[in-house]
Amino acid sequence: MKKKFLAITFSVLALFSCSSDEDSLQEIDQIMTFYIKDAAGKDLLHPTNVGSFSQVRMNDVFGENDNSPVSFSGPSMQADSTYSIEYTDGATRNLLSSDAQDNRIYQSKIALNLRKKVNDTLFEEVQDTMEIQYRWSPSRFEISKVLYNKNEVFTKTPTSGNTFTITK
Repeated sequence: MKKKFLAITFSVLALFSCSSDEDSLQEIDQIMTFYIKDAAGKDLLHPTNVGSFSQVRMNDVFGENDNSPVSFSGPSMQADSTYSIEYTDGATRNLLSSDAQDNRIYQSKIALNLRKKVNDTLFEEVQDTMEIQYRWSPSRFEISKVLYNKNEVFTKTPTSGNTFTITK
């Protein structure tokens, strides 16, 4: 009898521990892909072209020290032979605002150091900034807006992905 009681108790506890907790899961949408082009549409991330950026470094402005790199990949060639950068994460997020429904806006700021190829032997350093704003709710965390050198380059819509082009 004791064995049956223990087996039933153990089974019931196992079933409760396996219960779904889907309501408490938060969807995270923070990866973004961006292109950098000039006004004529020329790809500025092609690493070997004169006038393009041969090297890109990203640093967290709100980081704990002066050298706080953030995670990104690229420039990577896409199917259409253009190059893009994919930002994944790593920048510190500072709370900008919150409301009574527990919705919050966070901000990250990234310093971009771009090495522009002037000719085969001469390079120019370009310093830019990217501000990323995020919306946070109990059910979703997502990129909401991106500013590049204080100019808005991306605003999230319900149907948009996180891909955009920066024109320099």
